[in-house]
Amino acid sequence: MKVSDIGECQLIDKLNNLLHQKSAVNTPARENLIIDIGDDAAVFLPQGYQLVTVDSLIENVHFNRNMLYWADLGYKAMAINMSDIAAMGGVPQYAVVNIDLPPDTLVSSVTDCYNAMYSLAEKYQIAIIAGDTNQSSIINLAVTLLGSVENPNRLLTRNAAQAGQKIAVTGYLGNAAAGLDMLLNQTKVPDESREIFYRSFYRPEPRINEARLLVKEGVRCCIDISDGLVIDLGHVLRQSRVSARIDLGKLPLHPSLRLCYPLQAQNMALYGGEDYELLFTASAEVIEQISVQSPIPVTVIGEIIPGKPEELRLMDKDGRALQPGKNGWEHFKKPK
Repeated sequence: MKVSDIGECQLIDKLNNLLHQKSAVNTPARENLIIDIGDDAAVFLPQGYQLVTVDSLIENVHFNRNMLYWADLGYKAMAINMSDIAAMGGVPQYAVVNIDLPPDTLVSSVTDCYNAMYSLAEKYQIAIIAGDTNQSSIINLAVTLLGSVENPNRLLTRNAAQAGQKIAVTGYLGNAAAGLDMLLNQTKVPDESREIFYRSFYRPEPRINEARLLVKEGVRCCIDISDGLVIDLGHVLRQSRVSARIDLGKLPLHPSLRLCYPLQAQNMALYGGEDYELLFTASAEVIEQISVQSPIPVTVIGEIIPGKPEELRLMDKDGRALQPGKNGWEHFKKPK
């Protein structure tokens, strides 16, 4: 059955029924929700200082419909927005979902997509409170996510890096780039590595809990790695008016990445993007405390240093400085 067979109203009813099946458990966000899906607008009581972010996944820009499952599309659309809230040190609370669909889309595909979104939202106690559906020649899935922080002085921002602080990242870098290469180029890798790369690209785990740990330990500067380590660190350097040194030998590369992409692994970590790990700056002592408490690896990869603002030095294992490339994801700009 296609969406054209049932029309918008029945499709919305199906999606609303799915949502209400998933949202039986009361959560802090739902306790402050007055009106959700079913009226012209949602109504809720805001908590603390409000955060809002929006991100889209557009067919033929961010994905090819023949290269993914619809459940992965729904999951990723929610996860990447959650990553933005995490990078600010916030708690995600309310989501608004818009989906544009070709008329020949299968209804089961749409419900698979929304089920995955709802499941991830439920895991982190997010209430999906509104949305829209439209006819389109391509698929476009957009999520607007609202969150909050209790105290603005506890926000994580890009402009708080200071000379002398260490630069650290959560998790591993480059696996998502390997996943994209594997899918685009049909690269043959062992089954275990294939699962790691695929999940890294389509099913990144939002670092909500890790971000709360950063806030608890007094971190003030953070960004999520969506466009690539070099580009995203560049945003921090520019807004904080500082320079940095990255020790290439300290990049956290997963054993599977080293095995399957021995020549490309370093560049995938530097420029690949879509890892959705957190990059942050703090003292060595604070990072050590975070590392001890974190369930995932936390790795120091460099240092904020005095010097020309925005300058980035990539140091190899022999202490030689390499010129950073300009690769990474940037809309409207031709890749080099």
